[in-house]
Amino acid sequence: MLRQVLVLVVTLGLAVCRAAAGPEDRTQILKWMKELKPLQKVHYSWAIPESVIDNPKDPRLFEYARMTHAVSLNEAATPRRVERAVVICKQVNALNPEPGIPATIAVNYSPWHRVFPKDAPPTDVGEKHQAEINKFRRKLEDIKRWLADANARHQTNIPITAFLLDTERFYVQEGDKRWNQAITAKYDVLYDITKELFPGARVEWYKRGIARCAAKTGWKANARFTYDEKGDSFSCSLYRMPEIGYMRETFRRTYDFAKLHGVEDVTPWVALAAGYRRDVDDFHKWHADWDYDLIYAWLIGRELNNPWFGRHPDRFAPYFAAKVIVFYPPPFDPRAPAWGQHFVAYVRGAHMIEKLPLLDRSEQD
Repeated sequence: MLRQVLVLVVTLGLAVCRAAAGPEDRTQILKWMKELKPLQKVHYSWAIPESVIDNPKDPRLFEYARMTHAVSLNEAATPRRVERAVVICKQVNALNPEPGIPATIAVNYSPWHRVFPKDAPPTDVGEKHQAEINKFRRKLEDIKRWLADANARHQTNIPITAFLLDTERFYVQEGDKRWNQAITAKYDVLYDITKELFPGARVEWYKRGIARCAAKTGWKANARFTYDEKGDSFSCSLYRMPEIGYMRETFRRTYDFAKLHGVEDVTPWVALAAGYRRDVDDFHKWHADWDYDLIYAWLIGRELNNPWFGRHPDRFAPYFAAKVIVFYPPPFDPRAPAWGQHFVAYVRGAHMIEKLPLLDRSEQD
């Protein structure tokens, strides 16, 4: 008998019950993962949960890295976690998996959220401003040193290829040039430090693009950016998976906006087993545990990873611009117990495997 925890979920006014992933489910999901080929593109993520990265006996991280070509850490990285990431990437790369993309490391960081006061204006360049910059530099220097040490111990050369920066502290003010230039300067100093220490790494800004909103047009550029700041791509949140047409339009509009700024890359952040759901008293609300229909994870996996769909942008979206992809929530997030099942559906969609990973006795036997 499956040991399951029933979770009550209210959707569109209807109460439905679903089971959180139990030990038998985890075994089945791991089996499915082992059967799948690697994805066609690099997939970074929000940082791997501590319960996974700190457990060397958990086989899921290897299979996940084998398929996504990446292990993502965050600013809570330690020498041990950096070394675990190096070891996993080395093991994956020893397989020389298709399509020949080596596994590497990414780092998530939330700058201007650590020392700089929450209510301080961007024009504040005082002591806390400099302390935030110093903290950012010191952490990156530590990670660089730990990475070099781990590579030396394991006789490999696993690089950090992306920094995923999430800054949700400032808002652009129309007509206030000094204020807006200060925001740009705060972003640029972090970009420059990252490129100085890791010149080969991508710098990905979260929400640097177009989103649906309550504006008259229904669409608006995210007001946290001036779009004069330095960056290697634009980005958009694909956080309403059941609204597949909306997801396509979000990407399409962000790509058009990026081109106006001379940028060709658009990085989608994809929510599996979570996301923004419509609500009766608000535009939408975030649900960390949203076990929506698996077909939507399958569909977005298919469209983001297969070149054919990108070649038909009017029907789908210009997904050729998605050079890399980011998952949020992170893999195996305990807040999203259905994440593993949705991930398998996503990868099956990427490989055009026309079968959803249903947790029933017929497929587990």
